[in-house]
This record gives sequence, C-alpha cells and structure tokens, in this order.
Amino acid sequence: MLRELVEKAEKLDKADRLSPVGYGVYKSEPIKYVIHIYPGKDPIQIQIEDYAGEKDKVRAKLANRSGGTIFPYPFADEMGYVLGIADKKEGAKDKKASRKHKAFLELLKEMKNSECFSDHLLKEAINAIEDKLRDESILKAMKGKELFNKTWTTFVYEKGWLKGKHLHELQETKCFWAEKIKTKICNGISQQCSICGQYKDIVTNSPLKITFNGADRQMVSLNDNSFISYRYRQKGASIGLCLTCADRSSQVMNHLIESNSRAIYIDKDVNGRVKNDSPRNQVAVYWLKEDMTISLDNQEYDPLNIVSVPLAHNKQVKVETTDELINKFLISPWTGSTSSLNLDENAFYLAVLSPNGPGRVAVRDWIHASSKTIKNNLLQYFEAMNLVDAYGQKRRPYVIQDLLEPLNDVDPNMGRILIRSAYLGEPPPFSLFQSAVRRLRISGARDGSMIEDTGQKNNKSLEPIEVWQRLCTVVKFCLTFRKEEAKKMESLDDNRDEVSYQAGILLAVLEEIQRRSATGKLSSTLVDRYYGSASTVPLTVMPSLVNMATKAICRKLEKIIMLDIRNWKIYWNRQLKRLMKAADFHGL
Repeated sequence: MLRELVEKAEKLDKADRLSPVGYGVYKSEPIKYVIHIYPGKDPIQIQIEDYAGEKDKVRAKLANRSGGTIFPYPFADEMGYVLGIADKKEGAKDKKASRKHKAFLELLKEMKNSECFSDHLLKEAINAIEDKLRDESILKAMKGKELFNKTWTTFVYEKGWLKGKHLHELQETKCFWAEKIKTKICNGISQQCSICGQYKDIVTNSPLKITFNGADRQMVSLNDNSFISYRYRQKGASIGLCLTCADRSSQVMNHLIESNSRAIYIDKDVNGRVKNDSPRNQVAVYWLKEDMTISLDNQEYDPLNIVSVPLAHNKQVKVETTDELINKFLISPWTGSTSSLNLDENAFYLAVLSPNGPGRVAVRDWIHASSKTIKNNLLQYFEAMNLVDAYGQKRRPYVIQDLLEPLNDVDPNMGRILIRSAYLGEPPPFSLFQSAVRRLRISGARDGSMIEDTGQKNNKSLEPIEVWQRLCTVVKFCLTFRKEEAKKMESLDDNRDEVSYQAGILLAVLEEIQRRSATGKLSSTLVDRYYGSASTVPLTVMPSLVNMATKAICRKLEKIIMLDIRNWKIYWNRQLKRLMKAADFHGL
C-alpha cells in the first residue's frame, strides 16, 4: 500500500498538489498575524498585519512535536515560540513558553549558519528578525493585539527580491527544514528504503501524521519491542522508509482521505455520539493508479466516480435506478480514455482504515485489482442487489452504509466484507443473511405495518417500509450473488410454478390482510406464529389460514377501509384463489 501511495505522490507532485517534505496544512490553526519588517531606516520599521490569506496555508509541520516536545518551526510558528507568550485562550499559562522562545532564537542562529541560507539578503533578514525579537521591538509593535500562546504568526522582510514574500515559503527555508527534521526523526543509520530502494537515512517514524476521524494519527510507527528488529532497541527502531517516502505516503493518504474516502461503519454510543477513537469505525479510502476519463453516450466520466458507487452516491453518476446504473455504466464498454494506460492495465486500490487508539491508525483491508476486473465484479454485485420495492417500482442503488443501517446487531466488519464482495467478487457470509432475516422477523412485529403513510419510524428515523426494503435487498443479495437467479428474483414472478414459491407469496398476502385489518400495532403476525408449521405441514396449516382470512379478517377489514365492498371482495377472492391454485391447495 505504501508503495502505491508513493507512486501516487509522484503524479500529484507533478501537478503541484503536494506540500514540500516536512510541510503540512493546518486547517484548525490559521495564521493570524504577519510581521512585516522594513529595513533601510533607523530604527527599522515594523508593521503588524492581520492575515487575510488562505487560513490553512502550508507551513512546516512535524508529527512528533506534540506531547510536550519543544521543536520550533522556521519563520512561521505559534506566539509561544516566536514571542514567548504564555497566556492561553482558556485562561491557563504555558509553563514552557520561555523555553520555546529560547529554542526559536536558537533556530534562527542555526539558520544563519546553514548552507541553505547562503544568500546575503536572507542572512540579513534572519539577523533583523533575531535582533528585533531580542530587543522586544516586535512585541511592542504588537501592543493592543490579541495574543495567545497558540496564535500563529509569520514574517515578511520587505527588501529586494524578498519583498512581499513569506519567508517560510522560500525554497531555501524548505531545503533547510528537510535537513533539520532528519536530525529529529532519523536514526543516523543509512540503509535501503523499502519503497524507493535507495540507500538513505531511515526514519524512526513518519514526519507527518494523517488527519483521520477528528485526530492526527501516525500511519506507520513502531513503539513496542515485539514489532522491532533485533538490530535496534525500541528507542532507535526504524520503520524501513526514507524521509521522502515516509512523508509522501502520509501526504497522499491525507489527500485521499479528504477527497476519496467514505465511512462504511460509524461507531456511536447510546446517545448517538460518534466514538472517534473506536477501532470499530471503518473508512474506505480509494483511488486509481492512473487518472483517466472514459466516454459514455458522448459524455466524459471519471471511472473512479463509477466504481465508488457501492461506497457513496456521486453527483456525476446520476442514476435513478440500479437498472440504469447497470445498463449505462457497467454493461456499456468504456472507451475514449485520456490515460496512457488502457482499462486492463489501470488498477483500482482501496484501503479500509480504522483508528487504533488515540494516536494510531490501522489498515484493516487492502484491495488491488485491475479496473476491468472491478467493473465486471460490480456488475454481478448490483445485479444481485437489484430489487423492486413494495409498489413494484425500481429503486436507486444502495450504498453499503445504507444496507447495514437497519441491522442493529451487525458485525462492524460486515461493511469490509461487502466491499470485498463488490470489488473482488467474494461471496457474502451466511451471518449477513442471518442478521437480515432476524431483523425482518423482529421488525415485522414491532413496526406494525409496511404501509408508508402510517407515520411509524424505527430508532434510526427510517420509515418501516424502507427498513423492509433494505433488509429484503440484503436477503436477495445473499441468496442470488453470482447466480442466474439474480435477475429472475428482481420482482415477483406470477408464472413461477414451484409450490414453495407460490406458497410463500400466499403467506405474505395473508399476513398483509391481517396487518391492514388491525386497528393497532400487532404483537405478532401470521408469519411469526405459523411460519414454522406452514413450512413443514403446509397442507394442514395453509387452508385454515385462508379460511380465517376470508371469513373473519376480511369482514373486519371491509368495515375499516374506504373501498367499494363488492370490488374489495372480488379482488381478494381472485388473489387468494389464484395463489391457492398455483400452490396446489385447491380442492382441500
């Protein structure tokens, strides 16, 4: 997986969509102030500007600065480092503020002596910043400003070619920072990187964390002796990656989590709050080896939007029914690719991620297959999922999270298994079928009706009929996946002559008669009470149920419904006689 992420990084880097090594985005920590230093006058003028640019501007970032470690960033940092501000927004004090400020001044000295800052004007800028920090001129210029320990600020030296440029964005600063972090996260031993194969300094942890489930987490790390090679002690163990590969893989994963990821299971407590650190949470992250477009009906599409339909509804792939998805996007040949790879050569990748404690992330599954294989497997997947609703209407395809939502007791790993069914063609487990059937039996008694306008809802705010539709879709999928019956069982087949099939329809009709005649919620239905005996001795049970429906329940129903009584009798008698005859119960 890491190798594919690094390969993806090369493409994103060419498109200028990645940050430099050791840099990252701070979405929740915007730059608030810009310190402009104007040389050429005595004394040097200092102007403080409220920053109005990109709030998440890319800056130096290091994964292991958290946890109390003091490690300043070049030119752009928190006020605790730049000016030694100890006050926090919540009213507390940062006891390390003075040490942080001292470390920032030491970093400026180090930068002056670095070969990366050989330009005379750059050295002048660093000297000016250091001088004005030491004589507190910058602190005085900020009088009246709202200053807190975590407030971010950056520097601009208004002279020559540096005019108007943020110093932390200069190529020289990026070069210095890449060399600087080697001293922090490399073990000092040169060996072959497991990704690029080059002999370089190997890192002990990734320089950049990935932002996942509301927290920054390490994607690759070793922190226990049981995971460490005999060559290293726990403190100096390497993860087998060079600095560039470790940084690039984390950056690309961050990019993909933001653009190409979908939650397939969300763990919540009894109050409905998401438990972000729970390992039960599962998120699918997916991408194509090579970006490409395909032409269908004279319109261009990104195939990634098509193959991701089991995970999320996509605005580009506008389909009203599963039939439309199958016929328009999966059966039709894909042509007109703008990629250098053809469909067979291009590959689809998918990783299932879960939190692994407060600061770690675990890879639960990894899928890698050609685009053509994925397309063929999706065709069989959606054919098995295709099912008309209770009104005989075609439905749009369900995403995996929709299918699992009504299954209260479902295993969190079931979403991952459904992903493997969709993309690799693996059969669904029998436990999924059991869960759906069990839920159908329970909801049959609890929801009281399949009629949409009853106003009854389950605890997930789904209409009862929608609960039934999703559960029946799961049952049909489990029974017909990769079988010829997948298309036959999309809707009822009145001409199917199997006695068991027609008897099942008959039992469903009898239960619906009972439901509609009930004035309140049923504690149990005909199916709940008679399914076992109707399955084993149908010749004994079914005629008595039909007799009860025609003589007792139907008469009660006639008084409730607002229909013409004669037409009602004709309709139900015709339905019952047809089903009795088809089920071979006539004459009994």
